[in-house]
Amino acid sequence: QIEGSIHMGLGYALTEELPCPDGMPATTKLRELGVLRARDMPGVEVILVEEPEPEGPFGAKGVGEIGLVPTAAAVAGALEAFDGIRRCTLPMKDSPAARAMSVGRIRTNGR
Repeated sequence: QIEGSIHMGLGYALTEELPCPDGMPATTKLRELGVLRARDMPGVEVILVEEPEPEGPFGAKGVGEIGLVPTAAAVAGALEAFDGIRRCTLPMKDSPAARAMSVGRIRTNGR
């Protein structure tokens, strides 16, 4: 769940866009929406600090959302530290990371 939510967050931050002029989607083709492909995902190391949730079933907590929410802000902060440009609009397609992904230059984990 955490890796999947980070994947969603990176797509949201860098590549995915659903233009809706006049309130209607400009396309119905998934390939035109900029969905981040699995092969373009960087390696992710998840380090869990387990603490039981007394209200959850068998002490479990939902963790899927925690990777999605801060990802775009983290990417924007990293890009600003890299090139000094503050980005306030998503997706950040003008960024070096997004451009590299769009032309397939980024390959990690032997993919």
